[in-house]
Amino acid sequence: MMKNTPQWLLYSIYVLAAIVFFIYYLFPSDKVKNYVTSDFNKLNSNINISIDHVSPAFPPGLKLHKVKFYHMDNALLETEQIKVFPNLLSLFRSKGIFFFKGRAYEGILEGKGEFIKNRPNQNVIIEGKFSNINIKEIPAVKQFIGRNLTGKLEGNFTYRNGGKLGGTHGARFIISDGEIELLTPVFKLENIHFGKIEAEMTMENQRLKVKRCIINASPLDGNVSGLINLREPLGQSYLRLLGVIKPNQEFLAELGKDLPTNLLPEEIFSKKVIRIRIYGTLDEPRFFLD
Repeated sequence: MMKNTPQWLLYSIYVLAAIVFFIYYLFPSDKVKNYVTSDFNKLNSNINISIDHVSPAFPPGLKLHKVKFYHMDNALLETEQIKVFPNLLSLFRSKGIFFFKGRAYEGILEGKGEFIKNRPNQNVIIEGKFSNINIKEIPAVKQFIGRNLTGKLEGNFTYRNGGKLGGTHGARFIISDGEIELLTPVFKLENIHFGKIEAEMTMENQRLKVKRCIINASPLDGNVSGLINLREPLGQSYLRLLGVIKPNQEFLAELGKDLPTNLLPEEIFSKKVIRIRIYGTLDEPRFFLD
């Protein structure tokens, strides 16, 4: 019996290797890719994906390679790969549950999704989180704000497809230790370095609601909230934001030496808190200080 054990072991390894070989080399990558792409694109007419190729993964699931996300043909982001695998118990229930995890821009993206099997295009819920993302590399960010932004991004997001009622998106995120470019220098500043930007937003029917956006930067601290009506092209999206800023008093003192006395009211320099209103478009925002 003991003499035959190595033979059986070698035979089992051979059979297992053969099974793995046939799974990988006979895997219908193109058919699965088309199926996944088609089903995902039905969830939301404004958000689409493309996939380079698909391969099987372990635990049992799929590995999607070079997945690109688009919003109305505008590139949002690209992931190196995303592993998708089902909750095995949900295979026998009316509600399907799957998990995903991927790599993008030096960071991690992971979460889970739920859907009703007999209504796959409705009542979809996707929740996820991201960490250590290099925000400078995300094409959607530069396209949306129209300027360079650096820093590390982390946070979470939700997507709910309400069928005929439309879908809603939500996100909470923090950008740490970064810098934002000012296309037009403001108060002699061409770039603003910040320690942290923390924001919470929701989007529904092309309307982005900024619930809160808190900025901690070296020359000033502040917060804004309001609405952004998204339009095509994105640069024409309309802004309606209100907030306050708390400028660094040393910064204001230096600023007062360099600016003409009639450019800013005298009382602005004596205020600890300055109200700010932002209107106009992303391409041409208008700032008002009180």
